[in-house]
Amino acid sequence: MLMKMNRNKEFWCFSGHSHEQGIFGQLQTCVDLGGEEVSADKLSNVTRIATDTGVYYIKQYWSGGRFLRRFMGRSRAQGEWENLLYFASLGISTPRLLAYGRGAQTGETLEVLVTEEVHGSKDLATLARETPARFAQRHWTMMVMRQVADYTRRLHRDNFVHWDLKWRNILVQGDAAPKVYFFDCPLGRRWYGGLQRRGAIKDLGCLDSVARSVLTRTQRLRFLLLYRQEERLTPGAKRQIRQIEAFLTSKARKRAKRRNSKYRRGNS
Repeated sequence: MLMKMNRNKEFWCFSGHSHEQGIFGQLQTCVDLGGEEVSADKLSNVTRIATDTGVYYIKQYWSGGRFLRRFMGRSRAQGEWENLLYFASLGISTPRLLAYGRGAQTGETLEVLVTEEVHGSKDLATLARETPARFAQRHWTMMVMRQVADYTRRLHRDNFVHWDLKWRNILVQGDAAPKVYFFDCPLGRRWYGGLQRRGAIKDLGCLDSVARSVLTRTQRLRFLLLYRQEERLTPGAKRQIRQIEAFLTSKARKRAKRRNSKYRRGNS
């Protein structure tokens, strides 16, 4: 059971190895490391740091999140580190979480988490873009699909919704015997009733939105059956397929509407 924390309380939790203590044992030390910037947006940035003990990613959040999340509820950073710990409790592989916590920088709240690089891994979206032929290898693809389906089912059976279960948030390590890791889930949480069912369809739809341009129809159907632990199409599976299709159709319409709106504003 994860403890609820006061989002204004400063703290630092280090759970790494003893030889990593001097580098990541304090929040300020992590901030001062610098490193190569991997990504950045208005809310956070990620830097990559190589040391004698390994390669690590340091993610810094300067804001709790968008809109009301900035002032109340769980911050994005706290959601991310709590969900990494939660995934591990379910037996879902994740990048190793070394440290996380909250402090102050120039009058602003700063939240930081440190994870170890999964050596030799790439996210599924990058693999699909750079080496699409990999997915034609039946054995490799089947092993990956089994793990993704298993991890997704574990979450949903525990009433957990990821809310951003996209290929870019799934790492794969290895060729002959690939291993799957879930990461980057700041918004996920438990839901119940209709919200949980709707969220589960969204998770499956996010996975399928890329899968339909990479996998065959047979592979996509096999993934759903693996997720449902069924050998053949049942009425329930057919109903779920229709729900996923409806979600993706609605998503495409909303995207087109936004594009048209931007186009009209640009020509007004």
